[in-house]
Amino acid sequence: MKKHNILKVLLLTIFVMVICSWVFPSASFQDVLVEGERIQAGLFDMFAYPMIALQYFGNILLYVFACGIFYGVAYKIPAYHQLVDKIVDGFRGIEHFFLGAVIVLIAGIVSVTGISVPILFVFPFIIDVVLKMGYNRLVAATVTVGATVAGIAGTTLGVMTTLHMNELLQITVFDEMISKIIILVIFVILLIAQVILYGKKTKDVTVQAIIGKSSVEEDTSFEEVKEDVVLVREEKKSASKKSKNQSSKTSTQKSKSSSKSQTKSTGKRGRPSKNRAAMAKENSETLVISSEKKKKPNIWPFAIIFDLVLIILAISAFDWVGLFDINWFQDATKAVTTYELFDFQIFGKILGQVSAFGEWTVGIEMPAFLMIATCILALIYRVKWDDFIDGICVGFKKAMKPAVIILLAYVVLVIVTYHPFQLVFTKVLLEFTSGINIVTMSIVALLASFFNVDFVYVAQNILPYLQTVITDAKLYPLIGLIFQSIYGLVLLIAPTSFLLMATLSYLDISYKQWVQYIWKLFLTLLAILVVIFLIVLAL
Repeated sequence: MKKHNILKVLLLTIFVMVICSWVFPSASFQDVLVEGERIQAGLFDMFAYPMIALQYFGNILLYVFACGIFYGVAYKIPAYHQLVDKIVDGFRGIEHFFLGAVIVLIAGIVSVTGISVPILFVFPFIIDVVLKMGYNRLVAATVTVGATVAGIAGTTLGVMTTLHMNELLQITVFDEMISKIIILVIFVILLIAQVILYGKKTKDVTVQAIIGKSSVEEDTSFEEVKEDVVLVREEKKSASKKSKNQSSKTSTQKSKSSSKSQTKSTGKRGRPSKNRAAMAKENSETLVISSEKKKKPNIWPFAIIFDLVLIILAISAFDWVGLFDINWFQDATKAVTTYELFDFQIFGKILGQVSAFGEWTVGIEMPAFLMIATCILALIYRVKWDDFIDGICVGFKKAMKPAVIILLAYVVLVIVTYHPFQLVFTKVLLEFTSGINIVTMSIVALLASFFNVDFVYVAQNILPYLQTVITDAKLYPLIGLIFQSIYGLVLLIAPTSFLLMATLSYLDISYKQWVQYIWKLFLTLLAILVVIFLIVLAL
């Protein structure tokens, strides 16, 4: 495995974007399409753009660090590892059911709530379980990234993903709902088939995956997972042989010690050596310590808190007011923050400026909530103060690599925004045919999704001009469906997909290895999407 492969791929992608700024003229939409001279990206710009990306998208990095800290502390808690083992044992022999259930769960949550970034919270835990079940890293990446991609492509009520596009096209999340559900189901079915068929080829039931640094004593969060696999039979055989050798060695040492104690009554310089009683006591204490059974930690507090965090992240991003005119959370938040005790708003002062569920953001409320959950877990399991601080430091350090990968992915977005050449391609493709053409429209959506990491910028940079070319508003729900589903699909393979690249980096999978593994599924899904678009257009 080549070192820093993902980092190199992203740097190469940035270099290609810089070259494009030198080759292609600029084009921007300001009520009309304005084509100008080339706006070249310079050397010093490359040092400025990471800071711009950090300024505008640092909230995502903050959330990634909060996730890293959570797992840094969690790995100090034996219950975490016990929970992983419990799940692995519970699904022993039917592991494929676990894979399918996780894909359905993640895809469903992302589709309904739109938490494509916050769902990163569950990635390390799911990866730990999948690897310990004996599957390889490609399966772990498919279960996590693939399921998220399915949820984005088949977004139903997830306003967090499609809000800006819907506002520009003046459509609602309920438009083309049946088509969205069909796309979601097809993505999920094909992903499950992919992981099960590939998993059967690569997984040996007699093999146990050992995750590097997975013991309680070692600190790991966002770790570089190594595929250390050992045969169970060999492990047992080795352990048996080692036990026999130790037993023989102990017997020999006792024999020598007994012989010495019988022949010598004093040590050097006239000091008495240990008598038999002292030696017996020492050996007795050693045996008692080594044979003492450690009490198993209670996994339920950890499991409950972990599930509650996931549930709250999901419902905190759902648009309760806009979709169903539900004001419960706004009313509850106001009641709590304005509650007075002795004419003092005690909870309002403690909580500070907190938004109601449905208005939480990745940059403020969600990372703060993760840090609170981390502290609660540490208190419940009585994590020592030094271990708690050490877990925070290690978690922060381990999250650094995925954070850098995400930052570089957003640098690509900054380049194509400050040097707008993508509308040059869009204009050629849209004017290639009159009216709407499913193939050319899909290519436009594909290129826009490749250039723009964030779906908000896909809509912002392309749709205003597209609306001047295709003026029939009846086609806008179909256009929204095309851009939404193609964007999700592109995240499965594009080097600008921070979800994909951060996960591949975490799992130490090369980008080439991933493409070789996923390209057939990608093309299959793309072909299916085009067929669905044609059917919707015909209807």
